Amino acid sequence: MKRLMVFALLLLIVPFALTACQTGAPPAAATPAEATAEVAPTEEVAPAEELTPTEELTPTEEVTPAEGITETGEMTSTEEMTSTEGMTETGAANQVQVELISFEIRMPASLPAGPTEFVVTNIDTEHEHNFEIEGQGLEQELDANLAPGESGTMQVDLTPGEYTIYCPVDDHQGQGMELTLTVTE
Repeated sequence: MKRLMVFALLLLIVPFALTACQTGAPPAAATPAEATAEVAPTEEVAPAEELTPTEELTPTEEVTPAEGITETGEMTSTEEMTSTEGMTETGAANQVQVELISFEIRMPASLPAGPTEFVVTNIDTEHEHNFEIEGQGLEQELDANLAPGESGTMQVDLTPGEYTIYCPVDDHQGQGMELTLTVTE
């Protein structure tokens, strides 16, 4: 019963408040008799119209990993990075980021001497690659070939001089996966 009275009171007050908002006049106060009188609804509210979609959705296209990868020849490793780009110091060793892709090695062409960690990632989507460094009495490669998307690390102590870096898989070196690294004091 109390709920019905509160509802009836709200039905009386709301129209006055709405009228006051529209006209700018303060709402008239309801008399006690009006507040307790039963109120019958004055108009029926229609249910909201049913919404229909305006356009049909289609599934999105799937992008294959090979899309957006450029062929070699557009960029060489020295054009992309300067001697300190792609390199960070971690404790006593420099860390150098290396990317392998058909048929290119992306990394700095010049590095400082000292302990160095190469973080090598095969960003190719089709071919296995590896990373080998030769020079100044050093010859070392990753323990295993890297499948597309895989990474590996190699730690070496670089002394000043020139090194040849290449991919020892099949004839990848002959197809352009080779560069000369200059190590400075």
